[in-house]
Amino acid sequence: MAAAALLLAPAVPFCAASGLGRSIAMNKLVTPNGDRRNDTFIFRCYNPRDAAVEAKIFNLSGIEVATMNLLPGNHSDFFYTFSWDPNSGGRKPGGVYLYQVRVETSVLKGTITVIR
Repeated sequence: MAAAALLLAPAVPFCAASGLGRSIAMNKLVTPNGDRRNDTFIFRCYNPRDAAVEAKIFNLSGIEVATMNLLPGNHSDFFYTFSWDPNSGGRKPGGVYLYQVRVETSVLKGTITVIR
């Protein structure tokens, strides 16, 4: 059922390019090997009304595997920064994952590739 919800939700495919007032996936290739480069997926969310944000990660079967974490101290100029570490909460295998970020009536979604 989660997979159907992902497919039926209105979406902005793969988030528009960065710019004033835009949400964006900062990196879509994640290499969680501990070298501090691309170890986590980062998503900058434009949220000018300080609305509730739901940011989740799903596998390709539509099963939720994680909730993205709001990074502390990163809410400036109406942007919130979320992250997902594929090594936290149980190491996730390499492969393709889906992200979904809901802000008010907008649903932003796309893919992330974890390279092991």
